[in-house]
Amino acid sequence: MRRQFLETAMTVIVAAAVVIAPAAAQQMRPILTAASAKAIVAGCEVFAEENDLKVNVTVLDQGRNLLAFLRMDGAPLGSIEISQWKANSTASFPRATKGAAERAREFPALAAAPNIAIFEGGEAIFTSRGDHLGGVGVSGATGAEDAACARAGIANAGLAHKRPQDD
Repeated sequence: MRRQFLETAMTVIVAAAVVIAPAAAQQMRPILTAASAKAIVAGCEVFAEENDLKVNVTVLDQGRNLLAFLRMDGAPLGSIEISQWKANSTASFPRATKGAAERAREFPALAAAPNIAIFEGGEAIFTSRGDHLGGVGVSGATGAEDAACARAGIANAGLAHKRPQDD
């Protein structure tokens, strides 16, 4: 009887450990919200208007899911997809697209990768702690103006365009 009790007790303990262990292994991480994506677009739009720019703005979360998009009146139609490539690049790889051309020279296959931008105007989105949330791509002006616009949008949402340790 005692042996049967011990076997039952051990089975219950093992079963409980199996059920509890996966939950403990899960790590919750911050996500980019729709409200933050809207704030990024709004900040980009204000920057663009103040600088007389006409741009397309794409905001993706870390899973490369579209959260927000804006095509300003008069923004080039051909830049719509470019803004998406820039956002995809920075949502996939947590760094600005500015350095992608240099990386493509070292690794030529990068230039042929689908939906990856190798020119300036994409910025990664981070929390103040450095958690990667996604990316924003801006296209329609010069690369430097696109990047400045993206950074203005990220700042408007109270987020960062690089990790604190990268400063």
